[in-house]
Amino acid sequence: MDAPSERWRRIEEVCQAALDRDPAERPAFIAAACGGDSGLRRDVEALLGKETAAAGFLTAPLAAVAADAIGSVAGSSLIGRRLGVYEVVGALGAGGMGEVYRARDTELGRDVAFKMLPREFVADRDRLARFEREARVLAALNHPNIAAIYGLEPVDGVRALVLELVEGQTLGERIGDGGIGNWRSALAIARQIADALEAAHDKGIVHRDLKPANIKITPADVVKVLDFGLAKALDANAASAAAGASKSPTLTVGGTRQGVLLGTAAYMSPEQARGQSVDKRADIWAFGCVLYEMLTGRMAFAGATVSDHIAAILERDPDWAALPTTTPPAIQRLLRRCLEKDTKRRLHDIADARIEIDEAAARSGPEVESPPRFKQPWFAWSIAGALLAALLVLIAWSVVVLQSSGT
Repeated sequence: MDAPSERWRRIEEVCQAALDRDPAERPAFIAAACGGDSGLRRDVEALLGKETAAAGFLTAPLAAVAADAIGSVAGSSLIGRRLGVYEVVGALGAGGMGEVYRARDTELGRDVAFKMLPREFVADRDRLARFEREARVLAALNHPNIAAIYGLEPVDGVRALVLELVEGQTLGERIGDGGIGNWRSALAIARQIADALEAAHDKGIVHRDLKPANIKITPADVVKVLDFGLAKALDANAASAAAGASKSPTLTVGGTRQGVLLGTAAYMSPEQARGQSVDKRADIWAFGCVLYEMLTGRMAFAGATVSDHIAAILERDPDWAALPTTTPPAIQRLLRRCLEKDTKRRLHDIADARIEIDEAAARSGPEVESPPRFKQPWFAWSIAGALLAALLVLIAWSVVVLQSSGT
């Protein structure tokens, strides 16, 4: 088999030649160019599909798009295999940072999540370093609202993170299935997200890709923050930390330097959108986006394309009028501070958000949908009539007593 770099060079060569042809002519050209190499043909066809989706904004180097396209094809053969003590039973998802599978730990009798780096990228030192960094980051985060890591396993030439398998919906699914319910439910979820981020920030770790799809809610309503694949343990030296931008699992572009866009477009902070260095305030911005979406059922910075999202983030404010009228004023102020475009004016610490949430919940009294009220006018009039009748009876009785005393 060709070395990975030579293989990608050949894939890119065929793809570029195919793109120069009319779409109707491409299938015949690809068949002729690949000859009897079915693997090459499969990879080229997968990459052409990705290339079409990527066109129009931040066009990625073809090799970078290939990392996602080929990787998702290569991993399908793992299902049904036994890797050490683990039996791979199904696929859970895939992204730029790796493929995720459900596996059974036959020794401990529990299901786990296997996050695997596709075999084609073992020779990719940059991607492998990010994958191993994720293991170190997760291992440093022992918190009930962060999905745990059980180990980093070299399995059959493939790197695999063995992770806690979190059952339940993602927050994005919960919002899409009819919303969170009310502001109290939104704050209960936000409180747990803030706890998770506070634990990470206390260790100098910035998530960088917080979004509803990276947050799961268990059947017991426990929030788990997932996918620290973009997280970077920040150096004490800010200049060193600023140089470490990495590829996004959603916007895959070449390079790992400052200037590369990170994170999912709709939840990126303005400094991320500009490709600048970030700190924990980028997570605070994303937290504000997530809380706004829970309260309103809509994105804070919506757009039809990635570039529309970016323009909204850089140039516009959220629609504050969309917030429910029942939203406590303190939470409305908190959202404005989280979504302040100027980092110097933005909320500086997620712990402050946690405190505001706690105080807003405490000030609002017991958890009820709305204050007790009489919903029917006739009921109120009935009460008033009964009181008036009682008063008249009391007056009549008093008059009888007085007359009896006089005689």
